[in-house]
Amino acid sequence: MNNKRNEMIDTANRKGYTSDDVVKCSQELDMLLNKYQQIVLEEKERTTGPFHEFVHTMKKWTLTDRYSLQLVEK
Repeated sequence: MNNKRNEMIDTANRKGYTSDDVVKCSQELDMLLNKYQQIVLEEKERTTGPFHEFVHTMKKWTLTDRYSLQLVEK
């Protein structure tokens, strides 16, 4: 992403901000940013799915004896 951003800036300085090459770089940078955003979102969903929520919920419980669970108030 940084390489594409630098390429876009360099191209804009050489050819002008509205040149076809700059527009192309800008569109390619947009696609890279969108892909990055998608990857970040998928990673977040993978780490905060149902199992993660279950583990988080179980941390609120404690064993009171061999067969009983008690909700811990925090």
